[in-house]
Amino acid sequence: MEGVVKIATRGSRLALKQFEIISGELGVHGLKSEPVVIKPYGEHDMKTPLYDMKEQGVFVKSLNDQILEGRVVAAVHSAKDIPNEIDPKLNISYFSRRADPRDYFVSKVPLERFSGSVGSSSIRRKNFIGLFNRDAKFESIRGNIDTRISKWEKGTVDSIVVAKAALDRLALAPPGEAISEAICPPDPNQGFIAVVTERGSKIEGILHRIQDREPYWEATRERDLMVRLQIGCNLAVSIRASHSDNTLKFSYANEVRRFDFSFKGGIEESEIKKLEDVLGS
Repeated sequence: MEGVVKIATRGSRLALKQFEIISGELGVHGLKSEPVVIKPYGEHDMKTPLYDMKEQGVFVKSLNDQILEGRVVAAVHSAKDIPNEIDPKLNISYFSRRADPRDYFVSKVPLERFSGSVGSSSIRRKNFIGLFNRDAKFESIRGNIDTRISKWEKGTVDSIVVAKAALDRLALAPPGEAISEAICPPDPNQGFIAVVTERGSKIEGILHRIQDREPYWEATRERDLMVRLQIGCNLAVSIRASHSDNTLKFSYANEVRRFDFSFKGGIEESEIKKLEDVLGS
């Protein structure tokens, strides 16, 4: 491609860092890129929990619309934010290598001995961590990583839970601990950066050519199961694919118990039905 590749991104420090990572990967292949900062709908309403919003993908659609309107050729997202369905004219054309997928518990008290308020609007974190520690009382807070850490420092909440990948990318090291996946398994696609483009575009072709096999295999298998089960952020679900041993782990938690499954290779329709029954329990 000739010229500079314009890429839509949110304006937070983390979003711009993720743009820099993708820009660097494009630069290795001789492509120059520049960010086009967009404020998505999800940043206009910072009070409503994500799972209560009527529209899915509130941090994604505004950026993707810039592609459809011809203002940019691509959009960079945290892969876990992308809903099951996007505009059919668009495609997720690239996944970065996965950063640490675990969650991080920001607190001066270890999670196993913690008693107090936990700032998070994630049902997944609330249910899985709540089953491990019944003394953790979740309060819904929204905002970027810096905002949430600031709320914790000011004592608005006693602790917060954030993605460790976000902390690592911003070189932040607040007190606390990475949460074992055995306690709180990660969101589907957590740790990946994704690039959305128009189907059939030149940039799509370029991204396909430079895509590493392992992250693509893992990210697409996690997303495929999300789509088959129609999973949104209103369910406490984790899906974790591993390319190295050809496995797919599925976990679900309600407020009473958790369910864990592991599949080798593909998943049969009978197994899909079993998972649907669990989600309906």
